[in-house]
Amino acid sequence: MLINRDDTIVAPATNTNISAALGIIRLSGKQAIEIADKVFVAQNKKLNSLQQAKANHTYFGTIEYEGKTIDEVVLSVYFAPHSFTGENLVEISFHGSIYICQTLLNMFISFGARMAEKGEFSERAFLNGKINLSQAEAIADVIASRNGFSLDMAMNQLRGGYNDMLLSLREKFLKVASLLELEIDFSEEHEIFVDRKKLLQELNETQDLLAELCDSFKQANAFKQGIPVAIVGKPNSGKSTLMNAILKEERVIVSNIAGTTIDTIEERFFIKGVEYRFIDTAGIRESRNEIEKQGIERSFKAIEKAMFILVISDISEKEVEWEKSKQDILKGIKLKDKKLIHILNKEDKAKLSDKEKEDLKCKGYVIISAKENQGLESLLEKIESMTPKTDFNNKVFLSNARHYQIINKALEEIKLAMQNVEAGISSDLIAENIRMATNYIGEITGEVCNEDILGNIFSNFCIGK
Repeated sequence: MLINRDDTIVAPATNTNISAALGIIRLSGKQAIEIADKVFVAQNKKLNSLQQAKANHTYFGTIEYEGKTIDEVVLSVYFAPHSFTGENLVEISFHGSIYICQTLLNMFISFGARMAEKGEFSERAFLNGKINLSQAEAIADVIASRNGFSLDMAMNQLRGGYNDMLLSLREKFLKVASLLELEIDFSEEHEIFVDRKKLLQELNETQDLLAELCDSFKQANAFKQGIPVAIVGKPNSGKSTLMNAILKEERVIVSNIAGTTIDTIEERFFIKGVEYRFIDTAGIRESRNEIEKQGIERSFKAIEKAMFILVISDISEKEVEWEKSKQDILKGIKLKDKKLIHILNKEDKAKLSDKEKEDLKCKGYVIISAKENQGLESLLEKIESMTPKTDFNNKVFLSNARHYQIINKALEEIKLAMQNVEAGISSDLIAENIRMATNYIGEITGEVCNEDILGNIFSNFCIGK
């Protein structure tokens, strides 16, 4: 989006589609205070104009337009550069009527303001140096957060997160690249400005740092979007019944007919404040039915993406069948970083002694009856206990998909630089690798950006932010 920094923008900062107790409208730009001053009448008679208002203060009064009182409001005034956008900024809180909101917007537009684009307030804050680009993106993540973990990660990034680390890294590499290019200028004198052994050590440390960030993305994204839990097993093992029992509602069709579930069905569920995405899958077996085969393929895709795999078996079958079924399901699946729980269902039909049950539990099986809601608490407790305990407030995690792609590109350039150093390649190629990595890092922090990048980022924001 192309920004005209000389104009004044206006937008609602609250939902305009429903009536509410309160609504908020924001004005930002050179004329923001002047425009608001045309219609605001302060209850404090000593305040004749908003130009005389104290910075960062709120005032109670009314909005008067064409001889009519529109509403009683609370108005906040911020003078540039001491505001979120770095510009003159006015925020007006009013009774949250849809009609009042639209009236105020139309009124401010008639006085010369224009409706803000998506994310334009945050974009102006970035362009005016109030926040960096990764912090701007964190604002959108805070708004979009759907659980405590996603909020913690967004707030960590908003406070600076890994931005300071990347800025320091970028500054260091700019210096190294400059010295390498200086070597080129003095190539005839065979001057060496960068110690290759020390450079290789620094590149190796950087590689480890960037690789660690990339590795953190999968775990962070799982917590951010909800930890995926795939419920898998043979047809009629009780997968759908278990799904319904966990959700405490008849969400999935249950039938004695094998192959009833022909597609993956996903529902969200919280366990002690952590969000999980339970995925009911099609029963895995050999099938000639094309539709069922597609469902089975989707089951395997769900297993590949899941952090938890709940393999469910019918307890009435023999143990050798349970294990064979599990091996068939997990064949070819990389189990690294996955949590596997083998569930024995239909306890209500099995006549096991307490000793037999205890022996099975000692082997790692979880015994339940999904139909009778038996053993579900133990299952959920096991899932919760196996969930990685992570402090998203104090540890740096990569949770933004754009950042993940960029860090991967930077990591590849660092690897190439290391190879070139070890091979004794000329300074100009090593410098180019380091400059490319530096530029990639700059795309996250905002030192390197263009209108297309900014437009793509801020177009995903809501209007008014």
